[in-house]
Amino acid sequence: MSNVISVLDTEPLSRITVVNSDYDILFHEVKRGERTAEINAQTLISDALGGNDSFESHFSGGAYLSGASVPVAANGKITGAVYVYEFDPDDGAIILALQRNLRNISILLTAVTVLIGIIYSSTFTGRITKVLDGIQNVRDGKYTYRIPAEGHDELTGLADEFNSLTNRLQINEETRRRFIADASHDLKTPLASIRLLSDSILQNGNMDTDTVHEFVNDIRNESERLARTTGQLLDLTKLDYNTLTLSEPVDCSAVAEGVVRMLTPIAIEKDVKLLSELSENCVVLASEEDIYQVIVNLSDNAVKYTEPGGTVIISVAQVAGKVSITVSDNGIGIPESDLPYIFDRFYRVDKSRNREAGGSGLGLSIVKSTVEMRGGTVNAQNRENGGMIFNVVFPLYSAEK
Repeated sequence: MSNVISVLDTEPLSRITVVNSDYDILFHEVKRGERTAEINAQTLISDALGGNDSFESHFSGGAYLSGASVPVAANGKITGAVYVYEFDPDDGAIILALQRNLRNISILLTAVTVLIGIIYSSTFTGRITKVLDGIQNVRDGKYTYRIPAEGHDELTGLADEFNSLTNRLQINEETRRRFIADASHDLKTPLASIRLLSDSILQNGNMDTDTVHEFVNDIRNESERLARTTGQLLDLTKLDYNTLTLSEPVDCSAVAEGVVRMLTPIAIEKDVKLLSELSENCVVLASEEDIYQVIVNLSDNAVKYTEPGGTVIISVAQVAGKVSITVSDNGIGIPESDLPYIFDRFYRVDKSRNREAGGSGLGLSIVKSTVEMRGGTVNAQNRENGGMIFNVVFPLYSAEK
């Protein structure tokens, strides 16, 4: 048995034991005996004598402890078993080094993760704080406040939306202040005139009848101007809050015909020729009051700013499946630099002339708001030979649709 074992490479092994089927030890060699008690050799040998290969291994105390047993058979019968045991501190040292490295890497990764988390949390908190500061500033009425937008994440999108909102709020606030200032001026001016004229009548007891009649007529004109401005302000308020009347089919040509009849005496007094070109079946879905407001505002302006001997033409026709309302004149026109602003509230090309003509700068704004809320468009341009062309386009109403 010793001769057989000697030819085998048993250098790595710490112990070798050979037994027969009766558990008698036939060969036993111990090279290194470190902690053999941790391997249950008897159980392994019993399994081998039962015909099974058996193996057991532990990592303990910085070394690998391994035991294995295999059966020995002759003529189909198990005659014994071989048991080997190995104590391997070298592989254990590799495992320990690997454990230390993994532990150090884990500690490092944990520290880096915590540091990144702190940095990210601080940055995130700072950006959230900027948003909250922005909300606080806007709540305090500081509409010029903007949040610096950095990066490409959701907070950047939120900052962009916030800045867009504050920009609209700033524009609305500026418009509101300008609107209040202009409205106050337009209401205050006729009131001051009425008061001045009334005081003149009351303080001058010797005023002749003709002068009193003239002053009273001026008071009436200023009152009408005040009522007209107030009515336009109410109309704009309704449009701002989208309080439109119910829609119904409206014949634009019929409405335009009524406007022509109403404005003809004024046109004759100014020596302005008022013509109409009205087509049939020009029906839109709106309200008669809306269409009347649009046509009368454009036509009244055209008559006012057309010189004596001039011509104003109101036309209604179907164009490309839509209803086109055009008011053109050969009057004084509008400078090109003023055209982009003529639909703004209270905007006047010539403030003094418009006031004398009784305008408030609201008529065209009402036209634009009304047309757009009814799904139409409006534009203005100068004619080549002088004068203006205002064109309004509405979707054509169809009972089938």
